[in-house]
Amino acid sequence: MHDTPSKIGETPLQLTDDGYLVWRKFLKGLNLKLDEYRILCRGIIEGVYSEPMLATIIARAYYKPLKPDEIHKLTMAFVETGDTIEFEGKYIVDKHSIGGVPGNKVSLLVVPIVAAAGLKIPKTATRSITTIGTAEKMNIFAPVDLTAEEVKEVIKKAGGCIISTRKLNLAPVDDVLINIQSKLRINPISLMVASILAKKKAMNIKYMVLDIPQGRGTKVRTMKEATMLANRFIMVSESIGINLRCAITYGEQPVGHTVGVALEAREALETLQGGRPSTSLIEKSVGLAGILFEAIGITSEGNRLAKNILESGKAYKKFREIIEAQGGNRDIKIDDIPIGTYTAEIKSNANGYVVQIDNKLIMEVARRAGAPADIGAGLIIPYKGGRYVREGDTILKIFSNNEARLDKAYRFALENMPIVIEGAVRRIVRGL
Repeated sequence: MHDTPSKIGETPLQLTDDGYLVWRKFLKGLNLKLDEYRILCRGIIEGVYSEPMLATIIARAYYKPLKPDEIHKLTMAFVETGDTIEFEGKYIVDKHSIGGVPGNKVSLLVVPIVAAAGLKIPKTATRSITTIGTAEKMNIFAPVDLTAEEVKEVIKKAGGCIISTRKLNLAPVDDVLINIQSKLRINPISLMVASILAKKKAMNIKYMVLDIPQGRGTKVRTMKEATMLANRFIMVSESIGINLRCAITYGEQPVGHTVGVALEAREALETLQGGRPSTSLIEKSVGLAGILFEAIGITSEGNRLAKNILESGKAYKKFREIIEAQGGNRDIKIDDIPIGTYTAEIKSNANGYVVQIDNKLIMEVARRAGAPADIGAGLIIPYKGGRYVREGDTILKIFSNNEARLDKAYRFALENMPIVIEGAVRRIVRGL
């Protein structure tokens, strides 16, 4: 037996010889059996591995990625550490994104579009700490922290839901590892694949579309990397019984025209209602929903069906049903969603075309304004890539409920200019 603290400064717990040997074997890069992955995951859940030991597990997965058969075993071990949820019906589907692109409120459209077609889509999302997550946006409309029984009831009533995983105990070992990964600032592909697929398997998802944003400012920069990642996901998903299709999408600028919890919720609601459509938001949403329709075989023209459901108002009607089923106000209006009371505008200093929107700088401006903790904080981006702007046009509007935070965000945006206009002067450097 080995004494080791579960966390630095805590009372030592007993690490069994088996647990220690499996940990050593994993670090050496040897292929573990399923039972050995179970021992490893059980040890993580029970807190017998110290944080430095957990960090070495993550580092090994980062520097020596697991092979598909290893990820399969790890995924199944992940699932077995928590609960599972069974839904009635043949077509239980989901949509997921690996993230990395600001303004991605796509799930708020995809879920009602898919549910309006008669499919069951129990969409889960992990509540975010530093990013602007789907659960936070849906929480504007209805409670998202539901129990398993409540989720089943919502699906029975409305066919779809958008919820957090907080009360569901899905693959809890993953939550422990994610906490360490955030401290290390690394996200091994092997663990990403196991993390996403384990939670979907625990929800008994049968068909799934995975959004992989690719390009400058995303998690996956090149098409080659994106294709390799997609193939890795597909190989593992097939081995655990999930019919998966991956969509490699353009990710070099925000989705839609808003970034921030309340602002994105407003934009999604307005789009569902048929007002002032955002081309990128609509095209991405109907494209992903259409892929699911075609995967199941209900149509050979998924894109057209998804767009018809959106434009006919059926998706909006279904979204209201989902809101009500989750305990929210189905009659919520755009103006009922409060946004930041303090605002500042960045204006173009030249005529020209928008040639670049820097995702990372955009997110940093939003964070400095207070997002996501301040749900009213965020940005409106009136002009996207390729649009022509004139000198003096507002190219970025910043919102916050805190005047000091707004000033910090405004100054950062001025100094770093996340939106590049062709021909514009980006900075003046003066001599003595």
